[in-house]
Amino acid sequence: MTLVEIAACQVHVTAADYVSEDSFAAMLERLGKRLVRARARDEKGKPLHPCLVVFPEMIGTFLPMAGRSRVIGSAKTTDQALTRVALRSLPSVVAAMRKGHTLSTKVGFLLAAAPEVRRIYRSAFSAFAKEHGVWTVAGSVLLPRNVHGETADVFEPQDGRVYNTSYAFAPDGRHIGATRKVNLVPTLEDTLGLSPGEARDIEPFETPFGGVATLICYDGFLVPHTRGEPHFTRLVPACDARGASVVAHPAANPWAWEERWVFAEEGERQLRKEQWQCEGIFASLGGGRFSNVKYAVTAHLVGDVLDNHFEGRSQILERTEHGVNVIAEAARAGSTRADEEVVLRAVEL
Repeated sequence: MTLVEIAACQVHVTAADYVSEDSFAAMLERLGKRLVRARARDEKGKPLHPCLVVFPEMIGTFLPMAGRSRVIGSAKTTDQALTRVALRSLPSVVAAMRKGHTLSTKVGFLLAAAPEVRRIYRSAFSAFAKEHGVWTVAGSVLLPRNVHGETADVFEPQDGRVYNTSYAFAPDGRHIGATRKVNLVPTLEDTLGLSPGEARDIEPFETPFGGVATLICYDGFLVPHTRGEPHFTRLVPACDARGASVVAHPAANPWAWEERWVFAEEGERQLRKEQWQCEGIFASLGGGRFSNVKYAVTAHLVGDVLDNHFEGRSQILERTEHGVNVIAEAARAGSTRADEEVVLRAVEL
């Protein structure tokens, strides 16, 4: 058995974090400083254990705004901001729509922005992993497949489909994997024109302490949010079958944590935080017989970017023969800078 540190970065975001490539990198380094303080070290200051760090879902979603603050101006909503950016770069959006054979202007904009967004996202997280010497699951970003292969340096959209995508990096900064979200949240991701990933493509990446699989937010859930989702797929069993010992679970919750669950049926009074625990990855770990999965690491996005609001409470879960335990969690589930935290726990793998 190896003693390993696993960490969930509960990241507070504002529009200021996406003003430029430098501001995005500064946000990651802010979390890096918290990580440095949380890790165990020897008398010479060297980290004692290997470390896996998980960032939140959607952390790269607002990168199309980078370097375009003058264009965005006084926009109050994401739609307003991205519409202004898209109009300024209309020829490239139209060209992306034609090449991708899509009639969706939203998808066309994401395709046109993809090369620059990927470069910033990939460069920043590669640098983070290398600087801190940690295995890194880089939350998620909206990107198409890469025709040259997911981990290739050169990038070109494969087709006109865009996915909620998470990249993974080794401690030397190497890009080692990509996962696409399979279950899209109704009324949110389906309205963006995103495409669902395929369950067969979810593969753990190998580390010295075992396999790590990434399930992006809703993919970690045991049951669907609504009755009208016939294609909802339980994915924790697939991770277990493919040898994962840890499930990295980047998350972004856009609803009030302490208020009634937005998809609650008539007569139900369940709060979002209660629904998360009863139907989410905690329930998934306890809802089957597994041979390999031992831990799950949920990292939540918190804060406000234009009209987007996020709340949540990051957790590290352990599955035992007696049930599922919360072995570490964030102090709060609010949406202020005070709610930003690195939740870290040393475990045996």
